[in-house]
Amino acid sequence: MVKKRLQTTAEMLDSLRRILVNSLWIAIVLIVLAAGGWLILQSQLDERRAGSDGRPELTVKPVRPEIDWQQVDGALAAALQSARLSAREYAAGQLDAWIASMMERVDQSFLDWYFSYWTQQLLGLKGLYQYGVHYVLKSQPTASEKLTEEIQAEFAARVLQPQIAQKTLERIVNETASRYVGSLRRRLEEIPATYSIGRAEWQSYLEDIAITSGSVEGARQTPLTLKTLTVSGAGGAALLAANMKTAISKAGSKLMAKSTGKMASSLAAKTGGKVVAKAGGKFFGAIAGFGVLIWDVWDHRLTEKENRPQLKRSLADYFQELKLLLLDDPETGIMTTFRAFEHQLTAQDAR
Repeated sequence: MVKKRLQTTAEMLDSLRRILVNSLWIAIVLIVLAAGGWLILQSQLDERRAGSDGRPELTVKPVRPEIDWQQVDGALAAALQSARLSAREYAAGQLDAWIASMMERVDQSFLDWYFSYWTQQLLGLKGLYQYGVHYVLKSQPTASEKLTEEIQAEFAARVLQPQIAQKTLERIVNETASRYVGSLRRRLEEIPATYSIGRAEWQSYLEDIAITSGSVEGARQTPLTLKTLTVSGAGGAALLAANMKTAISKAGSKLMAKSTGKMASSLAAKTGGKVVAKAGGKFFGAIAGFGVLIWDVWDHRLTEKENRPQLKRSLADYFQELKLLLLDDPETGIMTTFRAFEHQLTAQDAR
């Protein structure tokens, strides 16, 4: 009985072994057939891709359109103009704020001092004394010259405050230059994507565009590429600011000549130099002497009610004229440096 069971078990195991072996061979045959099928399919696909002469077709990459460098130059010019207008708007706003602070001092300090009873009496006595001195010693200033110089000095101290004005204007110049460079950099960054310009080509383009900029002393010439200006923003802004400071340092004498001619005040021009020398200011000290150009309205016979509004309006007009001179004058204005910079860049044939 036991022997029969062992025989049955052996037969079952043998049957199971044959089934497993056969299954393995079937799987191997299926894998081989599948591989053969893929080879046949790949061969048919290759034949389908082949041309009429039996050679495989070549995959042609799309050709990138040629860059229109004239359009790029136009975009550059637009970026320069936009940056300049942004810088001008900023500078004008800063100058307006500075002028407003000075007009506040005009109203609250200078005009109160000038039209006070004791100031008028003291000026009258000083005028009488100076008249006698000049009568005896012709080399001494006349009464009008002495009083005008004194009023100029008071105006400079109470309103213009030359040393503070210098720092304020230098700050405006530096920040305006930084605003210009930053705005220009942002606009230039948009151009390569717009015109499908590769990085190497764009860097070469910026490197090719260069100007020769005068140093702060005006003696040396410093080359400045557009790439340097945009990449090294602080250095480029500092160079532009130095040029602007050199230009507007000449604004003083120009405004003096312009206003003097308009108001026929040779007395103001004559005495202004003395106040300028005392007031100082590396770049902007000359501005200190200009306020006296409104003294054409100075007359003791007029009352404060009649004279004060006229004097205040004249001072306001003077400051507005100073603002326009500092901004846009062809020789001394802040914007003149930017315009000259743009002119040199756009005048070049970069490509």
